[in-house]
Amino acid sequence: MEDYHPRTYGEAFADVYDEWYADVTDTAACVAAVARLAGGGPVLEMGAGTGRLALPLAAAGVDIWALDASRAMLAALAVKPGAERVRPVLGDMARPPLRPGAGFTVVLCAFNSLFNLPDAAEQRLCLEAAATLLAPAGLLIVETSLPGAGHEPGEAGGITTEAGDFQVDSVDVRAVESDRVVLSAWQHDPVNQNIRGQMIDIGAGGIRLRPWQLHYRTAAQLDAAARDAGLELVERWADWGGGTFDPILSTEQIAVYRPRR
Repeated sequence: MEDYHPRTYGEAFADVYDEWYADVTDTAACVAAVARLAGGGPVLEMGAGTGRLALPLAAAGVDIWALDASRAMLAALAVKPGAERVRPVLGDMARPPLRPGAGFTVVLCAFNSLFNLPDAAEQRLCLEAAATLLAPAGLLIVETSLPGAGHEPGEAGGITTEAGDFQVDSVDVRAVESDRVVLSAWQHDPVNQNIRGQMIDIGAGGIRLRPWQLHYRTAAQLDAAARDAGLELVERWADWGGGTFDPILSTEQIAVYRPRR
């Protein structure tokens, strides 16, 4: 998608994000974990969107800054109850408009926000920026899904094309209502670890295309990129409750990094 920019996802999904994606994260467990690790210090959420996590974090007493490249996403956040306790920041995750040394005790990249950046170079810029924004004892928390978890592309046991996994040239029916049909169409390039797609929203008023794309990484690749950005892994969980991560069976990860010592 040559015309896909950092703000594209937010502009396409802002009006349906809360309806479609409210449950992608265990919000209560995430808030509890982030608040505990922040220890009363400021938190920056990169790719905060409509405030799915920023608002409950603010309600829990966390000093939360919400960075997003999409004006539409931040506008949706601004009209919600409790928004006055969130500090919105308009900007690209890979080039956040915040001074290095800002001293955040936690920088949070929640569910696949990092993978929404289009390639490894942009993701590395994001990780490097996060490292510069952390307090000396601060933590970067990255939550992602793990297609082909535990394997590099091309290895046995890696990403498959069985039913239910991302396939090449596939279409899935996401919703059928009396006056609306939502389809999801995607293409998967396992060699380059890219997935690009469209949510096709068909209603009485016409057809709305909502583009999305992911450049995913294995856990090992993410750790290597973090090391290159001056970070080191502290721990990795299978869920926000601190569940044990299994490199073969886990389909999601919460990776916690700190500045390399």
